[in-house]
Amino acid sequence: MQKTKHYHFIDETEDPEFYGAKKKLLIGHSGYQPYLIIGMMSCEDRKKIRQKVLAFCNNILSDPLYNAIPSIQKAGNTWLPHARSDHPEIRAKFFEFLRELSGYRCSIVIGRKDIDIFTSKHNSKPQEFYFDLVYHLLSEKFQSLTGTQHIYLAQGPKTNLHLFKSALDKVTKKLNNTLLFEQNIVKSNLCPEISIIDYYLWAKQRELLKNEGRFFEVVRERVDTTIDLYPIQQEK
Repeated sequence: MQKTKHYHFIDETEDPEFYGAKKKLLIGHSGYQPYLIIGMMSCEDRKKIRQKVLAFCNNILSDPLYNAIPSIQKAGNTWLPHARSDHPEIRAKFFEFLRELSGYRCSIVIGRKDIDIFTSKHNSKPQEFYFDLVYHLLSEKFQSLTGTQHIYLAQGPKTNLHLFKSALDKVTKKLNNTLLFEQNIVKSNLCPEISIIDYYLWAKQRELLKNEGRFFEVVRERVDTTIDLYPIQQEK
């Protein structure tokens, strides 16, 4: 019997940085984000999910009510949904799309930025902080899976294939199973499936930072796991 293939798409919102130029501590300064949030969209029928997202994009691009929006005009045929930069009307339509879309599940891990933990556990290295969250996200999700796992990590300033593989090795060691991994770092603008988890992350961030939970609430039923990695009592 052929084993089931699973596909996983990972993205993040905000960054793992604690320090800016000249080692200036960013905590407490304007624009500083107190969270790093990493999420993963998982599915078995990747082709179906990809086609659905692309069909949504084509509908937007062919509709004069929406294709005149400057951000869409600028991107043209390469446009993909991206919650932070999308027009509010597009954002609303994509959340409606997500409410109706089936065949996928999401997982999220929240890393609250604690300078003491960053120093003692992550050796003051943003990449260690980042991939620690990736490790926790994967080890939670993969406990109940079998077969081959195809994992696509959105390319970012702190993504690193060696550290990505190290996180997967830690997962394998912890779970002591026979999962097979194929991992890739990909540009999010070439991977329509990442748009889905991008929107979930935006909604979770909105809930955490602005106490506006309506966006996350409408898609919450497809979230299997939300890990709050460092309890709130550890915040300073």
